[in-house]
Amino acid sequence: MKNLYLIILILILIFCSGFNVTISYQPEVDKLENLFKAELPLRCGIMYTKVPRGLIISIDEKCFFNKGEVRIKESSLDILDAISCLLVKLPNYCVIENHTEESDFTKNWELSVSRASNLAEYMIKYRKLPIEKVFSLGFGETMPFKDNVAPQNGLNNRIDFVIIEYEARR
Repeated sequence: MKNLYLIILILILIFCSGFNVTISYQPEVDKLENLFKAELPLRCGIMYTKVPRGLIISIDEKCFFNKGEVRIKESSLDILDAISCLLVKLPNYCVIENHTEESDFTKNWELSVSRASNLAEYMIKYRKLPIEKVFSLGFGETMPFKDNVAPQNGLNNRIDFVIIEYEARR
């Protein structure tokens, strides 16, 4: 019983001292997710993840690239076009992150950086996405999904389109 009184006293002190307790809920991220889900073609195992920085749209990199190549597959251009069209209309920034683990490619990081850059370049050059709204990063094999995020052999080789839900500057 003493512990209950102690807990109640601590809670009263916390709330009376002006300590702000906030619940992290991002209604704008929910809107972004619904918007992208409505526009993106349902294929290539697209996965949506809400995180504090915004919305991550993860897509298997096999949709965009052949093994060991940096040239974008023509069959993936409708996905890039859909994402680009939405980003042109939205105030949000986008970080394109490539994650790749290709055992026969000795420098995964270089491959990853080149792929992310090519995707960003396509969106800027051909879909008229303002250059200041898109950033590209390559992580190679350094940031695999864990079992708690994606199933075994899940999207370790993926492109993440991170739609930022806060002000970002170049």
